[in-house]
Amino acid sequence: MPMRIVHISSVHPWKDPRIFFKQCSSLAQKGFDVHLLTPDSLNEKRNGVQLHRVWDYDPAKLKKSILAKLLRPAKLFKIARNLKPDVIHFHDPELIPWALIHRVLGYTTVYDIHEDNKTIIRYRNYIPDPFKWLLSLLIGWIEGLAHLVMPTVLAEAYYQRRFPKGIIVANYQNITVKKDGISLEPGPVNAEGESHVLYTGNIEIERGVLKYMEGIRGTSNLHLHLIGRTYQHTFDKTVDAQKGLEDRIHWEGVASYVPYSRILERYNERNWLAGLVVFPYSDHYKDKHPTKFFEYMAFGIPVIYTDFSEWKNLLDPLEVGIAVDPDKPKELVSALDRLKEDKFLWKTYAKNALHHSKQFSWDYEASKLTNLYNEL
Repeated sequence: MPMRIVHISSVHPWKDPRIFFKQCSSLAQKGFDVHLLTPDSLNEKRNGVQLHRVWDYDPAKLKKSILAKLLRPAKLFKIARNLKPDVIHFHDPELIPWALIHRVLGYTTVYDIHEDNKTIIRYRNYIPDPFKWLLSLLIGWIEGLAHLVMPTVLAEAYYQRRFPKGIIVANYQNITVKKDGISLEPGPVNAEGESHVLYTGNIEIERGVLKYMEGIRGTSNLHLHLIGRTYQHTFDKTVDAQKGLEDRIHWEGVASYVPYSRILERYNERNWLAGLVVFPYSDHYKDKHPTKFFEYMAFGIPVIYTDFSEWKNLLDPLEVGIAVDPDKPKELVSALDRLKEDKFLWKTYAKNALHHSKQFSWDYEASKLTNLYNEL
């Protein structure tokens, strides 16, 4: 009998790229019996993964139900127990108390840390300041306890500073639908002299959306494509910055979810001038390796990125793009103009991106996960 692995999350959608498209799908391909429980999962099988419906009513309404949020952990673990799992692999810090109880009951549990939860809580604007530090301390303490008693999987290498026994399973790209023999001709500038840049993923002020608009304003014949979920309150904060640029800023995902398959289609539709990852200076992002780096590279898209030391150490030697100071808008404008005016430079970065993307593939990371399960 194949090992039965049950992945559970109380906050992520079933289509989460790390949980479903990378971990669960690759495990199913390797012969594991994989099940997935999330707030919006239904009774269906996708990519060899058995999804389960957790609630008997419209999952789209769950976000509006405080009671449902409070009951999520209990319901998720109850269904997981009924599946008689060999391993329960969970993805959210709020599930740790339940995982600890199940550990005592004899279940094998694995905690997957997607974010630097202790730090990111301090940047949540909807939480009153006095509570941010208290919640940060609480999350840090309970994650530390989980790390002591159960295997811990880390999405970023620098998380090992807090979790030294953690196993790094990096969030590298698993793109299989690539351009056949990607052509870099005719280049990123069309016959009308126009070119296009993109940003993919959750669109937030903290992830640089206002800085991208500043960059577009400083250039001519350049279009910005923002592809990913944008909450309405974030969009509203950009209205003034968009004035005069409405015909050059293209949104996809305002108040809606953009499927990962759609993002892949967009990568593939043209020779993009650049992919943007110009995040404002922040302790939360300075040591991260955003998945966007590796996705842009897999499609031969030069990267313009914040000059964090960690990011420069990773990307500068690969010569796949240009680092800029996010507090100096002219640097972003200059980088965009250089790529637009120097086709040889653009092509060099694009070729290097394609070449080096192979070393940031999900395949090797997936093997770390299967090895972990086999050793439990």
